[in-house]
Amino acid sequence: MDFIHDIEKSRQPVNAVRNIMKTRVFEDLDVPNFAERTRAFLKIQDGCNNFCTFCIIPWSRGLSRSRDPKSIIHQAHQLVDAGYKEIVLTGIHTGGYGDDLENYRLSDLLWDLDRVDGLERIRISSIEASQIDEKMLDVLNRSSKMCRHLHIPLQAGDDTVLKRMRRKYTTEEFYNKMGLIRQAMPDVGITTDVIVGFPGETDEMFRNGYDLMKAIQFSEMHVFPYSKRTGTPAARMEDQVDDEVKNARVHELIDLSEQLQLAYAQRFVGQILEVIPEREYKGAPSGSKMQGYSDNYLQLIFNGSSELEGQLCRVKLTKAGVNECEGELISVMDNGLRAAAQ
Repeated sequence: MDFIHDIEKSRQPVNAVRNIMKTRVFEDLDVPNFAERTRAFLKIQDGCNNFCTFCIIPWSRGLSRSRDPKSIIHQAHQLVDAGYKEIVLTGIHTGGYGDDLENYRLSDLLWDLDRVDGLERIRISSIEASQIDEKMLDVLNRSSKMCRHLHIPLQAGDDTVLKRMRRKYTTEEFYNKMGLIRQAMPDVGITTDVIVGFPGETDEMFRNGYDLMKAIQFSEMHVFPYSKRTGTPAARMEDQVDDEVKNARVHELIDLSEQLQLAYAQRFVGQILEVIPEREYKGAPSGSKMQGYSDNYLQLIFNGSSELEGQLCRVKLTKAGVNECEGELISVMDNGLRAAAQ
């Protein structure tokens, strides 16, 4: 007890919180395995330099910093050896990979990953439209391992709102970039994030965004009502949008998203897609159906047992749906095997 009292009298305050803005080196934290045995998530970047007015991330996670390319490739080989066929590249601002490196960008990393034997798919968790340059378009066009799916945040479809958000593009630039992406990678599924009811968003501004999203024909939209983040410039803006107005707009965009999802899926009815089954489908008798994602991010339910989990399957899409599509197993391609489905 005397020892405890001595410590209480003599100890000095301990401050374990450092200034995150001074952090310039990526901290490697490998994740060797995941609950799913089909997709592995590989973090390649942390932090963000954008300072959008609605976002607190740069202040909580620091400035953009990239993982060493050799470390990434080394872990990619480890993940493939562990049985993973798809790697999803993640980060706080994934497309900013390489901003702090010398003559090495995300497109260079993708080509290096393309050469990893046994890796079937490479997927980018999210990337900004402004970060898809000619080199990235070339990867999308020529790499056989890049998934036909990109998640590209739009956030708002009106130039006034985008400027207030401090985003780095106009609606025209975004729309034109989507066209270039589709030229480089036909049939690509493009999903997006949208913030509804940002301070100052009028009915006309919202309608401009609605029309733009419909014109772009996203394959899915993640729609969020604007929410204040303490410490951000947007939280201090005076012209906040009423919650009822925000909710009405959210529902309108969710309805549009479902229309676009169905329209995109219907384009592939009758086509054969490559699917990696992730788990048994719970809506059918045990051992009768599997579910998994195609490379263009359509979730397919098809005939098969758990033995197919993690294998690369060719599945014919027979019925399109908003969140799920139905298909018929055609063949299995695993470890070089090309076995016709029974």
